Amino acid sequence: MRTFNVTGFREVEVVGQHSHTGQPCPREQARVGISLQEVCCSCEIQLLDSKYLSSKAFQSHVLGDAMSALDHALETAFFLMTNDEIARVVVCLSGKLVNVSQDVSVTCIAHLRIEENSRPVYELTPADKLGIAMKYKNMGVSLYKEGLLHKQTLAFFVFSDAVKWLCMIPPDEDKDFLQEVMTVKMQCYNNIALFHLQHHNYNLCVVATTVVLNVDERNVKALYRRAVASTEMQNYEPAVEDLKAALLLDPNSKLLKRQQEVIKRKQKDLTDKYAVAMKKMFS
Repeated sequence: MRTFNVTGFREVEVVGQHSHTGQPCPREQARVGISLQEVCCSCEIQLLDSKYLSSKAFQSHVLGDAMSALDHALETAFFLMTNDEIARVVVCLSGKLVNVSQDVSVTCIAHLRIEENSRPVYELTPADKLGIAMKYKNMGVSLYKEGLLHKQTLAFFVFSDAVKWLCMIPPDEDKDFLQEVMTVKMQCYNNIALFHLQHHNYNLCVVATTVVLNVDERNVKALYRRAVASTEMQNYEPAVEDLKAALLLDPNSKLLKRQQEVIKRKQKDLTDKYAVAMKKMFS
C-alpha cells in the first residue's frame, strides 16, 4: 500500500512501490467514487468543511471541484492514485488554510474508483477548455466573495487553474472564442493580482497586473492595483503614472484620488527624511 503525504495544497511525497496494473489515473474533471476509512483528524471534522470526509462511501465527486483547503489537498493525492487503488493519505495543513487556531493533520485509508474518466487534453475542443476555465473562474469568485482569508487563498489556486486551462487553447484554435478567452483570462489575472496585493506580494501583483495591461491598457482595476503595489515598494513615479492614466478613464473615482493623496504624503515624508539626513551630514 502506498502512502501519500500531502503538505500545503499541491506538495505531495509518495512513499512505497505500486505494481503496474494497467489501471489509469483519474484526470482533472473525472467523476470518481471515494471511500475513506480509518479517518483520524487532529480537530473536529466539521470545522474542515470537507465534502469527502462527510460523504458516504463511493459517493460521486468531480475531481477539481474542491471548495475547501482539505479537499483540495486530498485531491492532490487522488490524482496520483490509479483506479481501484487503496492507499494511505496523510494531509498536514497550516491552521490558517482551514481557519482553525492550530495546524491540522488528517490520516485516512482512501479507496478510489473511477466512474467516468475525463477525456485527455488533446481530445478537448477550445470550447471544452473554455468551459472548464469558466467553471473554475466562477468557483474562485464564489470563494472570494465569502470574505474569509482561507477561502480567498483557495480562490487564488482556483483562478490559477482557470488560467492554466485558458493557456492550453492555442491562439490558432480560439478564433471563435478569442474575445471571451482574453476577457476571462484578464479577469483571472486581475483577481490573482488582488490576492497578491492583499498578501503583500507586491512584485507578483505588479507582474499580474502588467499581464492585464499589456492586453488592455485601459483596465482601471489593473492600473489601480499596480499603482498601490508600486507605492508600497516606494516606486512612486510609475505609481503616479498609473493613477493618472486611471483617472483619465474614471475621473470621479474616490478610490483613485485617495491613493493619489497617499502617494503625495509618502513622497513628502520621504523628502523630509532626506532633508533631515542631509542636514545632519553637513551640520
